Formats: sequence, structure tokens, C-alpha cells
Amino acid sequence: MAIHFEKYAQEGKQFLRHLAQKLGHEEEIQRTGIILRAVVHTLRDRLTVSEGMHLMAQLPMFLKIVFVDEWAFREKPTNIHTIEEFTEEVKRHQNRYGENRFDWNMPTVDIVHTVLHELRPYISEGETRHIMAQLPEEIKQLVEESIS
Repeated sequence: MAIHFEKYAQEGKQFLRHLAQKLGHEEEIQRTGIILRAVVHTLRDRLTVSEGMHLMAQLPMFLKIVFVDEWAFREKPTNIHTIEEFTEEVKRHQNRYGENRFDWNMPTVDIVHTVLHELRPYISEGETRHIMAQLPEEIKQLVEESIS
């Protein structure tokens, strides 16, 4: 069993190194993990629990762990309707997770786009359509540009 945990940990580290490079901060693996978590949690909380479970099922184990961390099941998704509200929620999560003094040198919307784009290989076309069906038009455009 330990072999599997080591494999998942290695895959997670590899993913974070790759994402840190895409974000222009190769040396900031821990901060990259915080931003990954903030983006994933913002998207997750905007979906119904059922759709969140479907999305999570497609993710590799190392991302499932990020996805479910601190997940509080809600009757309804968060009330986020615009890209600005989405990016503000990402920033709130960042601050909550201890990332509030780092200059990413890019707008939050670009960070969100980059993170979602790197998740794209794990999400099927069908699941993408299901996610899109739950999102308001503005956020749908952001997500669609990133993972479609």
C-alpha cells in the first residue's frame, strides 16, 4: 500500500512542478499548491455536490485529495455569477490557505485559466458539458476557454 502513496505523492509533486513552471514561478511549489487548491475549491463549490462527485471521479488520486480537502457538502452551489466574483473567491481561498503576500505577476483570471487548462487532460468532454450546464454564462466562458 505504501508504494501507491509514494506514487501518488510523486505524481502530485510532478504536477505541481509543471504548474509552477506554467505560472512562471518554478521555485514556488508550495504557493502553487495553494493556488491550485484555491481554484479547484472555487470551481468545486460552484457545482452541485452530485456534479462535484462526477468531476472528482475523473481526477487522478493526487488531485482527488486536493478536491475533497475541507469539502463541506451544501444543498446549493455558491452564488457566484461573474468572472469577477469567481476570481475574488479564488483570492479569498488563497488568503484563507495562507497565500496573501505573493506577487504572481499576472491577473487572477489568467491564473485561473492556467490552472484549469492544466486540469483539462483529466476531464472528459461529457463531464465538461455537465460542468458547463451548471455555470452562469460568464464563468462558463472562462471554464470553457480553459478546459475545452
